[in-house]
Amino acid sequence: MRLIHQIFFGIVLSLSSSCSGQERGNERIYFDSEMENKRVPSFEIFSMNPNGSDVEQHTFDAVPRRANSSPKFSPDGKQVIFGTYKYGGYKIAIANNDFSQQRKFSKGPHYTYVGSWSPDGKKVAYNKVDTKSAPYFQGDFEIFIMAVDGSSDINISNTKGSDFGPQWSNDGKKILFGSDRLGNSDIYIMDADGRNVKNLTKTPDIDEFGFSWSPDGSKIAFHVLHHSAKRKYIDLYTMNLDGSQRRNLTSNQAHKRNLFVPYYQGAPPIFYGSSWSQDGKRIAFSSKRNSDTFQIFTIGSDGEGLKQLTNNGVNNVFPTWHVD
Repeated sequence: MRLIHQIFFGIVLSLSSSCSGQERGNERIYFDSEMENKRVPSFEIFSMNPNGSDVEQHTFDAVPRRANSSPKFSPDGKQVIFGTYKYGGYKIAIANNDFSQQRKFSKGPHYTYVGSWSPDGKKVAYNKVDTKSAPYFQGDFEIFIMAVDGSSDINISNTKGSDFGPQWSNDGKKILFGSDRLGNSDIYIMDADGRNVKNLTKTPDIDEFGFSWSPDGSKIAFHVLHHSAKRKYIDLYTMNLDGSQRRNLTSNQAHKRNLFVPYYQGAPPIFYGSSWSQDGKRIAFSSKRNSDTFQIFTIGSDGEGLKQLTNNGVNNVFPTWHVD
């Protein structure tokens, strides 16, 4: 099952422990939401306290029925990259940390999607639709690493299939990513130069997606969809970095919650991101477990203490924990 649209709004989401390596400060959860009252819905970037209070809007100019999406802050906290349609097709923008002085970051006509910053803040790993001819939005997703100063832009995945959601390890030596190169969506890890690729999940009857690295790098949070189930419910799991000790935190499949309903005909799961708190004790995620729209929740990494942060009747997706 191909999951390239999973990162259509940034993925994956996928997704990263963006506040690791920083001193504990004012923690916020950034997320995409349709809350802004527009005649034609679109996603803008918001943030809130980890208890759901003090909601603040950060972007105001999303293209109708499209998105400003999936912010990822630089390690020094001074800049942010995010996905947008403002530059013709889906591209990556870069701005100051207050979203001022926005400008196009990714190059060329092809669709590009937010990934993550290198720990030294000098490079960005991201996704690009790899095709040598138009249309620029069709083709395999490949993982590229681009220098922030634009001096280099290198494809490090180079495989048939879609590789998505690249996330750097804290030491800069490894990159976590998802891929459907074997037919289903698995979670992989590789060296930062694209070598020594290892499949961590190896589950041909299950899709894993919407993953994130814990701040200490020892665990991965991710979502699961079982192909064999007649009615498919999506669960949040954790596992060790080597793929061992998989733990279901939500038990939605067993209790028939968070039913997978394609966003459009034939679409794979999208809008399922996850992000860890700085101390590694809680995980933020989006779910339709108790409504027809996606809402933001947090849960303890032990599966206890579920809390709902949004309840506003519109879609709220791709939470990202960050220390302002």
